[in-house]
Amino acid sequence: MSALFRGAVRIQIFTLMEYEVSNYWKKYLGRKASRRRVFAGGGAAAIGTAALLAGCGVDGDDAPAAAATAAATKAAATQAAAATEASGGGEAAATEAAAATEAAEDRSRYGGTFNYMYPGGSEPTGYDPHITITYSPMDSLTYSQAMMYSVTENTFWGDGATSWEQTDPETLVLKVREGMKWNPTAADASGNRSITSEDFKFSYQRLPDCRQNRGSNVNQTFFGWATEGGASMDTPDDNTLVIHQKAPFASNLHTLAASSMAIVNREMVDANGGDLGNVQNGGAGPYVFSDVRNTGMSFERNPNYYAHEGVGRFNKDFPYIDAYEDVIIQDLGTRESRFLAGDADYFGGIDRIKADEWEGQPNVQILEGPANEHSMMQLNPPAWLPHPELRKAMWKAIDYQGYIDVILGGEGVLGSPVGPGFPAVLSQEELAGYQTYDPEGARAIWEANGGNEIFDGKIVTVTPAWADPIGVTFLGSQIEKALGVEVEYRPLDIAAFIASANGHVGTKEWDFFVAGNGSLNTSPFWNGLMGYTPDSYGAIWGGLWYKGSLIAEPYENPNHENYVADDELRNKVLAGLEITHDRAKYIQDLVDDASGTLDVDAQNEKLRFIQRDILDFQCCTIPLPIRSIEYVAVSNRVKGLPPVPDTNLGAAGGILRAQTYWLEG
Repeated sequence: MSALFRGAVRIQIFTLMEYEVSNYWKKYLGRKASRRRVFAGGGAAAIGTAALLAGCGVDGDDAPAAAATAAATKAAATQAAAATEASGGGEAAATEAAAATEAAEDRSRYGGTFNYMYPGGSEPTGYDPHITITYSPMDSLTYSQAMMYSVTENTFWGDGATSWEQTDPETLVLKVREGMKWNPTAADASGNRSITSEDFKFSYQRLPDCRQNRGSNVNQTFFGWATEGGASMDTPDDNTLVIHQKAPFASNLHTLAASSMAIVNREMVDANGGDLGNVQNGGAGPYVFSDVRNTGMSFERNPNYYAHEGVGRFNKDFPYIDAYEDVIIQDLGTRESRFLAGDADYFGGIDRIKADEWEGQPNVQILEGPANEHSMMQLNPPAWLPHPELRKAMWKAIDYQGYIDVILGGEGVLGSPVGPGFPAVLSQEELAGYQTYDPEGARAIWEANGGNEIFDGKIVTVTPAWADPIGVTFLGSQIEKALGVEVEYRPLDIAAFIASANGHVGTKEWDFFVAGNGSLNTSPFWNGLMGYTPDSYGAIWGGLWYKGSLIAEPYENPNHENYVADDELRNKVLAGLEITHDRAKYIQDLVDDASGTLDVDAQNEKLRFIQRDILDFQCCTIPLPIRSIEYVAVSNRVKGLPPVPDTNLGAAGGILRAQTYWLEG
């Protein structure tokens, strides 16, 4: 990146920051209470209880839709009354009337095209769900998973699996749904055969190869328990899959709900050299790609889609919505304008200040409920690990309460490696003892340990170009003021950002970046821990430091005096299959022990110990404050959406996997 471009980026970001950070909190002070929000779960109610969606009135452009709905409701009521009268009244008549009403209402909900917006810079970088994680509509719309798990209701619903049983701590038995068919493209490739347990086995067992040899960003935590370390699978019949786990794993079912644990067509995989990166429609999901172009994608219903029982967020036959139209729009302002104009049905997560700003907009409804998330500042371990005092200075340079007040609109809590919706999370009082703002102390530590000399007076961060930079620039401003070091911002498109974060040792051009972690928000046992542990993103983002990056040079450089000549051993280390760093082995052993503890109370106590250990060590992932309330902006015509926090979570049957929400009008 040229010095001229870096300067231009810096001016642009800080012009925004100087305005936004100084005025952001002021914007909130004068806002009146919202009246157009749909409350899910009573604001900050505890996660794990059923949430109630309450609608709000319609006006203006919503009037025709409201009239149509009223007419359909009246017709249903008339039909119900007629059924009651014909049956002579009584309980049986009431049941029949209710069934008639439900049938009439359900028929009125089918149809329409859902207008989505993808905040990337171009079309997806690949179409293999076991490799590409940057395009969630592909996984959630065109593929099926074994199940989904609702955080708000604390329950599983079967998708490709109809039942599951943990017959002993290391054996999981899945029953595969009978009569499942591939979409037409995949069906042609496989002779129109049904989907069997062999397809589940094939799909899960190809994940390690995708991770090691095909550039996959799917985390090992999702599949390692079922595919590595001596794990195996049996298929005693076409509808039974037996997973012999490598060890007890309390989050096994939660991982099977993840969108990346998709069931793929093995004939198509084989025909394409083991990689579906250039192939669409290799699954059996409710929709298929109907068009792919540089400016967006189109999806239509899969005519071969199999029937469900109609439980949870699965419909009995097809989803209510006919089609999805996804337009690629990278610019945040353009996405906002398009949504407010009514040209998009979904905007996604927003903060409280934005929710108040959008109050009263004719095309907007805002869902609200308890947040369950994790946000972190990831330090580049090879640069920071040798300097524990400089890491300590970074922790002290962050105004955690200021972040809550300014960036989170006053609705936030201190973050921990376990999400706030789960009982193992540390208390706010305990977290405050670890996350203390001390700019004077930070500067003293930084200068006493040669921070500017070690980092050449500049700390580099990469930022996602499609996202609002306000949080990153707030942190950068604090670091500059506290430590007296320049922060350089490098915005990247989605593919480059992920490649940069996951880059190999020596290729990372950043000293820190900020990221959320929604990979296992549906797991009450893992959640944010994925950002810290060796078998998860702690190793990927950390560039193998957990697994030996302090000695990575001998493994990678033949000219190093301690170069390891054993190809097999070197490849194991570089593939992340062998932990060599003492710290890595220690923390991974703790996590493995906790994840294999099936007693919930005992596991929670172990998870609290792990959190304290991570916070004491102070490297190289700093938990940031997170929202206590989540706001999701959708179009007024979207009805029956899952409650927050499930709304945005694919594995929880959110916006892209639920089949029982509909478009009004």
